[in-house]
Amino acid sequence: MRFYLKYFITFLYSSFFLGSSKEGLRALKYHSINNEPKNKYLWNLDVNSFSDHLSFINERRIKVYGTNELIRSIPSQGLVITFDDGFKDNFEIAAPLLFKLNMPFSVFVITDFVSQSRKKYVDEAMLKEFAEHPLVTIGSHSCSHAKLTSCSLTDMKNEISDSKHYLEDLVGKEINTFSYPHGLFNQAVRQEVIKAGYKLGFTSHFDINLINKDKFTLNTTELWNTDNLTNFKKKINGDWDWLKYRNQ
Repeated sequence: MRFYLKYFITFLYSSFFLGSSKEGLRALKYHSINNEPKNKYLWNLDVNSFSDHLSFINERRIKVYGTNELIRSIPSQGLVITFDDGFKDNFEIAAPLLFKLNMPFSVFVITDFVSQSRKKYVDEAMLKEFAEHPLVTIGSHSCSHAKLTSCSLTDMKNEISDSKHYLEDLVGKEINTFSYPHGLFNQAVRQEVIKAGYKLGFTSHFDINLINKDKFTLNTTELWNTDNLTNFKKKINGDWDWLKYRNQ
């Protein structure tokens, strides 16, 4: 869907008071944070916009939770900050900004990219350092970023469980959180995530999370390269939550 059409729908959605007026926990989903050409990659947010997002959260004193805090119960309001894929700039650029503001965050890693030492992704040394920091939670984003709903049962199980075991062996800590690759899941995938021993599962479904939300189908709000501070405020406000209907 073209951006101008998305903005038009967002305007109509917010104008008719259909945005998210109820309180709930919103999980923000980032990917890459850097200053590469802005329109090259939808999920490549420039660092200045990211800094504006964090400043807004900090100035408004919005509570930011670590994902592991959701295992016990889902807070009635606030934010969770996550990063999918495990880009190296999460370690080099995003993390120092978050540490400075004492904001917890989670990094969901594609483990094959780590073990293969792919250039743009975190390496084992970075993950070990992340694991020692109290503000960081490491989660799995599968082994290869495959579409789990299209995998054979054996491959799907391996993608989910092998990535968990790899990370646990590497950092020496239990890995409790999983982010579905491409946001895709079904009941079979959800059940395998539970069987593997995870405690939380994050989707790409736009919406807030209420206190009774299924912890293995948690909603998220994606941030894109078009999300300056104005657009970020709209997403925080729920004006973009109409996107929850796109896959229904």
